[in-house]
Amino acid sequence: MTAPSETIRTIHLRVDGDREAQGPLTLGQANALQWISALTDDHFLSLVQWIFTVPAGTTLERACAALGELVRRYESLRTTYHDGPDGPVQRVARTVDLPIEIHQRPAQPDGTTLARELIAQLRAHPFDLSKDLPLRFAVAVEGDLVHTVVAVYSHMAADYVSMTVLGDRFTGLLTGTVADGDAPPHQPLDRADRERSPKGLRQADAALRYWSDILRRRPRCVLPRPTTGAEASTTPTPRSADLNSSRSAAALDRITVRTGASRAMAVLAALAAVLAIRTGQRHVVLYSPAANRLGVPLRDYVGTISQDGLISLDVDQPDYDALVRHAGTALLRANRNSVFDAEALQRAHDRIAHERGMPMDRDGVFNNISGNAPPDLPTVATTETFIDWWTPTGFTNLLLFHLVRTEQALILELITGDNRYLPDAEMEALLLGTERVLTVAATGNVALADLGTLAGIDPIPRDGDWHFVDHSWIQLSEVNRVLQAALPGPVRAFVTDEGPEGATVVAHLTAVAEITDPVQAHLACLRRVVDSPTAITPHRYVLHRGAPADPADPQAWRELPVLADGDGRDAGSEAGT
Repeated sequence: MTAPSETIRTIHLRVDGDREAQGPLTLGQANALQWISALTDDHFLSLVQWIFTVPAGTTLERACAALGELVRRYESLRTTYHDGPDGPVQRVARTVDLPIEIHQRPAQPDGTTLARELIAQLRAHPFDLSKDLPLRFAVAVEGDLVHTVVAVYSHMAADYVSMTVLGDRFTGLLTGTVADGDAPPHQPLDRADRERSPKGLRQADAALRYWSDILRRRPRCVLPRPTTGAEASTTPTPRSADLNSSRSAAALDRITVRTGASRAMAVLAALAAVLAIRTGQRHVVLYSPAANRLGVPLRDYVGTISQDGLISLDVDQPDYDALVRHAGTALLRANRNSVFDAEALQRAHDRIAHERGMPMDRDGVFNNISGNAPPDLPTVATTETFIDWWTPTGFTNLLLFHLVRTEQALILELITGDNRYLPDAEMEALLLGTERVLTVAATGNVALADLGTLAGIDPIPRDGDWHFVDHSWIQLSEVNRVLQAALPGPVRAFVTDEGPEGATVVAHLTAVAEITDPVQAHLACLRRVVDSPTAITPHRYVLHRGAPADPADPQAWRELPVLADGDGRDAGSEAGT
């Protein structure tokens, strides 16, 4: 909405770059295009935004010239995306027309409100990636002096670190600390060439092997909690909780001095400890957006280079300090294996999900943005711990941790896409449990076996309905609920062979016209199990002509003639007689 006293005009700058060129997408661009294409046009995640730092006394002419220089220097800001004969291509224009919105508005004591208002206007309509420049700029002036400059970028043009590069350069151009004539940076087309070199292809193949190994042993769910199945009848509600803890920041001061680790690693270790204690699963797997900026050429790279890393944490270390070191190694390995072919990885996801009989959900995420905190991040002015609650939009992850700040006060945001499954009490317990782990660890190294008691973290109670199967805690009642929803005839699952080598789930079912073999049964169950975090599909399907009088009696099922028996994972399931 336009303010009553506001005058808006648009100026146009001609920007001439160094070259016009076309080539294949980078792996990061291909990854971003894949998930952006799955979003609605108005989904907030397809766009990113930035509030620039504007030096006092900046004139409109100089501010616009600095914005034009950003577009001249960085080719991703002059790039459109098109279908080519061998797949999508990026096309860099040498000369572009750059529109900049100019808002005549008085400066405000708190410029953040105005900046966010301008950003909302820039985000009001989607980008056409085949026609539009992948950015929008707005400038607010009072007289001829600029007090606010904001940008909205397509995620195809810039990731979070790219925005900090652009922000720093914009301010540097205005203060004179950087010059227009600096050596040209590494560009996305250069990156695409490097990724298609023999070395780049080997790196992508190694990443695919790394991911596949972890996906074959990750738990079904990062936080398996009791569920009754009633959740499926209602709509998921997102929820966000922001922990603000100066006590944790003070604890990190001591922990990092003792361990030599980074503050983020200490927080990651604490989170892993809390999740392991609560769940009883010693293997914690978290997705983590990786900046992928190893090497000098990528330090001031502007483009969407960030892809997911996959952090694999074995929380069976002897003590907290060992877990911190392990977390550092795990994050380094995740970052080194975060450049991959997104389509090839999706195929691996689907294949392993089919084999293991469980979805490969991106259900747990750790996103460390503390090194690139936005300029408008408010100062925490209290020593008391508090949690801010709010309702976000557009989130589907079960657990998404944003590490926003570690200095002065720890700001750790937890977002869930499903407040039915993860209620406020559990969210609060995870955040305050992390604070207590850090506080305890600040007093000295602590054995992990004692950490739950010392930090007051209780394991989730598990009755006889729970079974540890294939690295995962599952509820047999949920497995049976999924089977009954997926299969039209009588069916019952049982857990067998529980012991040191693990357990298996066997389903006995009645063959019907729609389901005549294990392959059909498995595919039907896979479609349904997605909605149940505490269920997996059976490892074996045994089909019969009918059902026993008591379907809950496994022996009664075993005494029935068998029509077909197999795992359902491929067409080679053996038919019975």
